[in-house]
Amino acid sequence: MADQMPKTFIVDCPECRAKVAAIEHGCVKINGGIDEEGEGHYGVQVFLGKCPKCRTILAGESQQVAISGYDSEYDEWAEAIRVYPRPPKTFTSRRIPKVVSESITEAVKSLQANANVAACVMFGRALEAICRDLLERNQPRKGRKSDTPPKHPIMLGQGIRKLKEKGLIDERLFDWSQQLQAFRNLAAHPTDTTILREDADDLCSFVYGIIEYVYDLTDRYNEFKKRLAERKAE
Repeated sequence: MADQMPKTFIVDCPECRAKVAAIEHGCVKINGGIDEEGEGHYGVQVFLGKCPKCRTILAGESQQVAISGYDSEYDEWAEAIRVYPRPPKTFTSRRIPKVVSESITEAVKSLQANANVAACVMFGRALEAICRDLLERNQPRKGRKSDTPPKHPIMLGQGIRKLKEKGLIDERLFDWSQQLQAFRNLAAHPTDTTILREDADDLCSFVYGIIEYVYDLTDRYNEFKKRLAERKAE
């Protein structure tokens, strides 16, 4: 009797930096369904396996995107997103704009799909949104009268320079940004230049570093100063 083919699931391997058919060693699934009021509730499944090439242990989470008899003829599941090792980065600050979070989520999905150009575009979008949030915060909102004419939205290159001028990023982040901005610009325009996975990974690390520096660490520092002031006041 021929050996059964092992079950596999498609997931991004961080060591091989490619999509692989990971050999499945276990799966936990919660199926979606339809409640008494006719509302659909989508399920989730988590796979555990290892890369067939480098043997790295991999875990991937797949969300149900369609329910049989509700919005599709069959149950349908999205491709697994890697949650181990190196799960998607999380941040603690509540000041991070929604457009930044959404752009990063899309960028990570593109990166794990090995769509390097799309990942660079979305990371660039997130970085530009960060610049606008930090530099346009005190400008009057739409609908409010102001003596000064409305300014054009801050673009990425100008925004990075102003972040440096205002001391919101240090010299290393600024120097790094000059090189990585070039990759973002190449990705955003129709050129023959190839964007490597390493380039997209570097842009990812840079955007994460900016967010940690200007949001998470700033929040923690302010909380630290507040605690010290409260202790002195006691």
